[in-house]
Amino acid sequence: MSRDHRSSRSEEGVVLGELLEFSEKLSVPDMVTEEAACICTKGLGRGLEKGRSFAQITASSLYAACRERGVPTTLDDVAAASGVRRDEIAKCYRLLVNEFDLKIPIADPAEYVAKVAAKTRANTCVQQKALEILSKAEKAGLISGRDPIGVAASALYLASLLDGERLTQGNVAEAAGVGEATVRNEYRRMKKVVRM
Repeated sequence: MSRDHRSSRSEEGVVLGELLEFSEKLSVPDMVTEEAACICTKGLGRGLEKGRSFAQITASSLYAACRERGVPTTLDDVAAASGVRRDEIAKCYRLLVNEFDLKIPIADPAEYVAKVAAKTRANTCVQQKALEILSKAEKAGLISGRDPIGVAASALYLASLLDGERLTQGNVAEAAGVGEATVRNEYRRMKKVVRM
């Protein structure tokens, strides 16, 4: 066995070990971990680790696999699990999508409502109203091309106002991992579809 071959097997072992660790922290299904392993291995095969850490490749592959398989996971979730900065994951993710022509479905904001609601401790009535608001906003063409988690957070904020729970924009933004300005701007757009 050549030295280069041993070296690449060793690198692959490190990356797959990190991948299992990150996957466990995020509690993603096995099929997502397997998909991420395939993306990682292809990335190493093409030399994409040059100029990047193994953790960046691993975290980005895991995020790509979550998106491919429709598992609602944010860049912030992956950053927290991996210790890799959000912007580094995003940059490497875009590289992987372009390099391997990955087919990433458009995320549905409704998938993120429960996750943000759990972090803000919003009640089920507020969650249900948020889903209704998202449905109306989608029919009105207000969701297409928008950040799904920002839209979900804003719908939850609007629903809390309607329900009298009064979550703050800051709390909702923090729970979603977006800026307050995102919540504020999306809220202004979405309140057009509800009577306040």
